[in-house]
Amino acid sequence: MDIIKNLDTKVSFVGISLGGLSTTESAVAVLDKNMHIVMLDKLFSMSDVKYFLDNFAGKQDSIILVSVPENETMLSSKWKYNSRTYVPVNLNKKMMNRDGWANRFAPRGSEYFKELNENGIDLYRFDVDNMKKMFGNCFAFRDRTPIDCKSLQDTLRIKYGIRELPVNMLPVAQLEAILGAILAQMVATQNSNFEYKQIGTYEDLPIIGI
Repeated sequence: MDIIKNLDTKVSFVGISLGGLSTTESAVAVLDKNMHIVMLDKLFSMSDVKYFLDNFAGKQDSIILVSVPENETMLSSKWKYNSRTYVPVNLNKKMMNRDGWANRFAPRGSEYFKELNENGIDLYRFDVDNMKKMFGNCFAFRDRTPIDCKSLQDTLRIKYGIRELPVNMLPVAQLEAILGAILAQMVATQNSNFEYKQIGTYEDLPIIGI
């Protein structure tokens, strides 16, 4: 990929699964070039995320991928989804897009991430669903349910050889953070089994996907 320069100097690969709200669990995972887990931890507030990144000594030699968080304040009633096809939200005074309730994604932390990128840190975004699809996770399972998490964890441990994963189930945020770290590692090692590309842009940062 031509988005990231000096791939041969990268030694750490960081995935951050970012929740849309501070009440939603976030997590960070750090892998080395051999896909061994160096660090796996929970995060909650943006202060936790900033503290980790500000104090992460290897960030200059890392690729950092942060998930694009879903907007958890988005209205989810079926009639409200359907009404948006014929009632323009931004034009109808009765359906004002206050607090971004009609936006699919949350802008949480975007300014901070953009600042790190502008300061020379290889920090980009990734889409969790895109990675789950690549790993063959079954979309018949409801998102973030126990069976969905178990399927993803077994895939990571058995199919992709991440032996540090325990048999008991990890929190979903940590599994999603591992997905981001794996993508960063595969990009840096230029894994020939997958075609990497920019699948979009969010808040002025490229979204890397497969």
